[in-house]
Amino acid sequence: MIDDDERMEILRRQGRRLAWLMAGAAIGLAVVLLVVVVAVIAVGLGAEPGSEAGSGTVGALRGAGPVGVIAGASVLLAALLGLVPGVRELEVTGARGMLGADGELLVPRRPRAGHHARTALWVVLHLGSGLLCATLLATLVPSAGLFLVELAAGRSLGSGLPMPEGAVGRLGAAALALLIGAASALAWWPLGAALSRLAPHLLGPTATDRLEAAEQRVAREAERTRIARELHDGIGHALTVVSVQAAAARTVQHRDPEATAAALAAIEETVRDATGELDAVLALLREEEGGRRTPRHPAAPDGRATDAPAAPGDEPAAEDELELLLAGHRRAGMDLRRRGELPADLAPLQHRHLARGLGELLTNAQRHAAPGPVTLALGADDGRVHLEVTSPLDDAFAEPADDPARPAAGPGGHGLVGLRERAALLGGTLEAGPRGEHWIARLDLPLLREEER
Repeated sequence: MIDDDERMEILRRQGRRLAWLMAGAAIGLAVVLLVVVVAVIAVGLGAEPGSEAGSGTVGALRGAGPVGVIAGASVLLAALLGLVPGVRELEVTGARGMLGADGELLVPRRPRAGHHARTALWVVLHLGSGLLCATLLATLVPSAGLFLVELAAGRSLGSGLPMPEGAVGRLGAAALALLIGAASALAWWPLGAALSRLAPHLLGPTATDRLEAAEQRVAREAERTRIARELHDGIGHALTVVSVQAAAARTVQHRDPEATAAALAAIEETVRDATGELDAVLALLREEEGGRRTPRHPAAPDGRATDAPAAPGDEPAAEDELELLLAGHRRAGMDLRRRGELPADLAPLQHRHLARGLGELLTNAQRHAAPGPVTLALGADDGRVHLEVTSPLDDAFAEPADDPARPAAGPGGHGLVGLRERAALLGGTLEAGPRGEHWIARLDLPLLREEER
């Protein structure tokens, strides 16, 4: 059972469809009149003086050719109108708001030939269907009404239709006139419904558009996976440092208060840095969801995000990140020994890549290595920069597997998978696996000097 609100909504929707068709009729009439005027002028200029084609408008129209030529030229002009920039956007808006099309409609940022062809066809249908409805409403409906009046009066009133003889003939003619008049008056109803279903096929996305949308979704998912791995690397490293420092503080809390205070300070700093990194990742995800870019907010001393934008001096210089990373692991209790130096003119971007990779490798050593010194070797040669972390191999990982770089075969977790993928994207490699009594991980990247950025 349809209630009053639903009935009114149906009437409003049909009214909008009729208005959409009448707008197409108005534009279509303007197109036809333009074609007729151009044809009349062309015939008049080409006709000889005194000829039938050159004597007045009627003669010019007779000489302009058959109606099919005028109609064909009008269709061509309507199709060209569909190629005008902005017309597809107007048609999409009209199809959604007035025609009530429910399917997916698209205004491409970079239209291709397929988009232009479909838009041109849709404009021709819009103008043609509007002219058809307007013609039916302006001709057949009044003619049917006038013929009914003639049948009631029993004489012709100028319709030009023959009067039937006998009561049965007049009754049949009246029924036929009513049927034709009603069908002509309501022709826009099924026509509008049919066009609303056709709109998604002509104004919707093409197969190429759907493929591009699928590729964009895949790219977004890949980016989210990368962000998740980055978050795993940073937060996993922070949790490892916190657990080591907490264990150290618990061990020496009674006999060495200063060491306990240092361990708690390291925990506080690590948690603050991890919170800032988590806030940055969440801000990036919010940018993707909202389709806008937002400033990155630093973490306050208590670990909470602030509303103030990050100042340029809040972040450490690229070349200092490595030293801060090593100092943090040493404070966490790691016996970290360093050999070699990075090139002085190494690009800041590569400094950051190396610092992030080193953070993952040292985190794995902190979690899984046996007690003993951890050695970091830095160097550059033959256009490559590399770092190598050597840590004592725990007895649980002493037996190498078929693939020593596989995370399950040694102290490499999911972070090594992400690090290996990031190295490959940068044109580098990551090799990790047991060698004798040590676990050795080597990160190798193309050398990027500062003047080469």
